[in-house]
Amino acid sequence: MAKTIKLQIITPTRTILDEEVESLILSTTEGDMGVFYDHEPVVALLGYKKVTYKQEGKKKYATTLGGFVEVTKDRVTILTDASELQDEIDIERAKRAKERAEKRLADKSDGIDHLRAEIALKKAIARINLKEGKY
Repeated sequence: MAKTIKLQIITPTRTILDEEVESLILSTTEGDMGVFYDHEPVVALLGYKKVTYKQEGKKKYATTLGGFVEVTKDRVTILTDASELQDEIDIERAKRAKERAEKRLADKSDGIDHLRAEIALKKAIARINLKEGKY
């Protein structure tokens, strides 16, 4: 049996995942990174993408909406502002959030916080892509 690693995905409001996995692939700002047991220690910035992890031979998915990852020999800890497992994503809600963010970005008035709208758009797109399998 292959050695496993502990995968923790933690947001400010809850722990999304705290389980043993066989391997994972995550998207950092420098590119994708595969992690197995006995990986070299690393700390990296995360993008607005997905985490693919293998558990009991099955691939499973979660979003990571920015944040950091710390990898050690037998543990991966992801600290992120927001995260959802694929089966938790409400696709209609994500589509509405995308539409709202696009409208805010199209509005050129000074009262609109464009940085927040850009972040909201990235989050919505990440959720939609994960739910619809577009990665």
